[in-house]
Amino acid sequence: MGPVFDAIGSRTVWVGASGEEGAATRLKLVVNSWILAITHGTAEALALAKGLGVEPQGFFDAISGGPLDNGYLHAKAGQLLGGNLEPSFAAKTAEKDARLIVEAGERSGVRLDLAAAGAERFRRAVGQGHGDEDMIASYFASFDGADGTEGADNSEGTQG
Repeated sequence: MGPVFDAIGSRTVWVGASGEEGAATRLKLVVNSWILAITHGTAEALALAKGLGVEPQGFFDAISGGPLDNGYLHAKAGQLLGGNLEPSFAAKTAEKDARLIVEAGERSGVRLDLAAAGAERFRRAVGQGHGDEDMIASYFASFDGADGTEGADNSEGTQG
């Protein structure tokens, strides 16, 4: 299986060597919780920038080169700001995963407030018609436009 995995990913992480059932699924939930949290963080920071009239580049410049700067932030922000919501991971699938993460936490006695709030953000974005778009479309959950955009007129796109 190694050559197959090497062909589709940059590296393979093997888990559950002791034969522990469900180890890979549990790790996937943990990794996805981080991915969803950073996706929402990116979406909310850009939404706040829009609301406050701050150019997104000012945000990027403020964190550039420091420990808070990361490639995923730039990839997702670029996707949103460029108007490319072609899904690498659809918002409706992310909503499902967010609910699974919250449920797994509940079963384990772990309260996941951030994941629960994220599931709600995805639910709103999906309800606004963004379910088949990339999960960065959770950005639109920050706004109350009836059509899921930031207000009645979205002719200027998402840039601040």
